[in-house]
Amino acid sequence: MVALKKNGKSKIVLTSISPNNVNGNGNSVGMKYRPSSETSRDQAKGKLPCAEAVSVQQVVVMMFVHICRKILYGFDFSYRIGFYVLGTLLVSVVSDYKTTAPSRSFLANPDNFLNQYFVKIGWGWTLLVTGAFTYFTARTYSCGKSSILGRNLSRLGIATLLWYIVTTTFQMIEYRTGVCEFVKYTRKDSCLNHGFLWKGLDISGHCFLLVFSNLFIIEEGKAYLGWERIKDFLRLEEYRRIEDAKEGSETALSRLKNDEYLHLRYQYPINTNLVRLCFCLMAMLSLLWDFMFITTLMFFHLMIEKVVASGIAVLLWFALYKCFYFLPLSPGTPGEGLFKYVTWSEPSLKKGNNRSPVRRNYKETTNNWSSQDDVPKFMGMPLYNLRGQQQKEDLILDNSSEREQLAAMSSRRGGRGSMSDLTSRPLGRARSRSQSRTRLFSKSSLNVFR
Repeated sequence: MVALKKNGKSKIVLTSISPNNVNGNGNSVGMKYRPSSETSRDQAKGKLPCAEAVSVQQVVVMMFVHICRKILYGFDFSYRIGFYVLGTLLVSVVSDYKTTAPSRSFLANPDNFLNQYFVKIGWGWTLLVTGAFTYFTARTYSCGKSSILGRNLSRLGIATLLWYIVTTTFQMIEYRTGVCEFVKYTRKDSCLNHGFLWKGLDISGHCFLLVFSNLFIIEEGKAYLGWERIKDFLRLEEYRRIEDAKEGSETALSRLKNDEYLHLRYQYPINTNLVRLCFCLMAMLSLLWDFMFITTLMFFHLMIEKVVASGIAVLLWFALYKCFYFLPLSPGTPGEGLFKYVTWSEPSLKKGNNRSPVRRNYKETTNNWSSQDDVPKFMGMPLYNLRGQQQKEDLILDNSSEREQLAAMSSRRGGRGSMSDLTSRPLGRARSRSQSRTRLFSKSSLNVFR
């Protein structure tokens, strides 16, 4: 049976009445009712807001963006640097010793479409795409601060100035060290106008341009790493400010002022699609530069000219993004604004932070050897003298922590022997100290790195 009950708050609640709970007069005794499934606003207060539903179009876009991210950051950055230095040397040696017959390949022709409309004006393409990406990202995470926007855009000017100085220096070196095939002409322009070749140290400006452009794109593209997290930051921070949450629930945007937060909340959804588009264009341009770089190594210039150009590009990248931009008065690194969102970390720092402390803590907790036990070793085996061997065994027996470890090992073997047997047994016959240390280290290391 079902009955209607009116509570004190003027709400009608459906209640179920069993036949056993109805007396002869028809009154309900000990009725059981199902509470209302609706949750009031006061009861829901304190729960974090959920993310918005994702459409199919957004999933497809993010899949393509993920592929572009793999193109730029899919493997260790040191491998790319090694290819630009050592790979240039190896490929150049092979190309110098190939047949001297002119190649009929499309890529071997310096007047091909890719070389004329992309490589020769390659810095313009790089500056256009990367500049748009830097502008939209810096405009967002600067939170309305024009000084932060100007500092980020100044990196483009510094890179352009260095590109111009280096390429002009290459041309000057070629002019100073070159001679014409026909001795009559001593100037490069007159030699070329009369159909002769000008031979000099022609350091490859294309190799420098392609390597430096790729490294520049990769470094500036780090501003996108963690960009999608800003949406979660905004959602949680808006909840914290509206609901007046406690101080313990701070987010990455908690230190922003109200006008800075409102600027970020307004600019982020407007610029996100543009940032994604520019990031994908940067990845496609990086692929093209790598392809044209390999083409240049195979068909153009001498080995020394290509190796020097690639080496200078790598040195300039290291001087800028690993040294100069970390100084106090420098423009700063990409993604450096009023709050931190970039998730990039150097591979060397990543390895050092994850692995080294684990091994160090393990040694501190499980290796209770004193300074007296530091003895010379050969191939991992300690070199004990006969006079001090008995003293070493006494020290091991007095160490309570090691007795517990030996007892635990005996219990794992099925209880063969008691604790008194282990302590009374001569340690030199049972197993040496080095074997015990090595065996304990291997067992614990499996547990640490599991």
